[in-house]
Amino acid sequence: MPLITFLSDFGWRDHYVAAVKAKILSEDASLQVVDISHNITKHDIIHAAYVLKSVYKDFPEGSVHLVAVNSRSEPNEAMIATEIKNHFFLGSNNGLLSLIREKDPDKIIKISTEEEIKGNFPVKDMLASAAVKILKSGDLEGIGEPMAAEDFKKFITPKVKATREIIQGHVVHIDDYGNLITDILKYDYDILSKGKSVQIKFRNYSLTGVQKHYHESQGGEAFAIFNNQGVLEIGIKQGNAAELLGMEYNSMVSVKFGDY
Repeated sequence: MPLITFLSDFGWRDHYVAAVKAKILSEDASLQVVDISHNITKHDIIHAAYVLKSVYKDFPEGSVHLVAVNSRSEPNEAMIATEIKNHFFLGSNNGLLSLIREKDPDKIIKISTEEEIKGNFPVKDMLASAAVKILKSGDLEGIGEPMAAEDFKKFITPKVKATREIIQGHVVHIDDYGNLITDILKYDYDILSKGKSVQIKFRNYSLTGVQKHYHESQGGEAFAIFNNQGVLEIGIKQGNAAELLGMEYNSMVSVKFGDY
């Protein structure tokens, strides 16, 4: 059955997460609310978008994804609802929802309620009720008015460049272990690496080849692997790769191909 997911940078020390859930459950106590994470780095929409993009497809179609990260960071910033492949997303028009996929959402709605003016906690006052309505109706009708595509705030992310000799990508996320998640796809790698030697380069370091399993490396060794999302990941066994290799978000990673 479809459900409501909740992603925020609220943390667990305060009452904010509970207040939003209480609002949802006060409207229908039978609903299921699943926490994706509330430990998103404060105000970091890049982190939030990566986590949401990585997991939302694992939930049933028709699910509603409530996102509360850096909400209302600008004066008069609209609260919006979008639809992507029969999944619904609720959040602030701060660019976060533009990072779920490269194409515009299938639908974009500007949410309008009485609380839009008087509310000081828009996630609870506006989005919680909207999430319930969407889940029950299965569409975005009745929660607001369509938003023009040009009013939908977007961020442009760096693109992967690929030739027969090299793939140039970037670090798009650093997970809690310090592993470096890149935007280099296994699909592209498999095509370009056939019959060729492989060298993975980043900063002043290089690795030869990609291992298949995490256990193949020894403690303290750097490794490259394609994770379960099908993207290249660089790590250090039992260590923090981001800290030890001096890498960060948007750092360049290259995969070079040569003849044997």
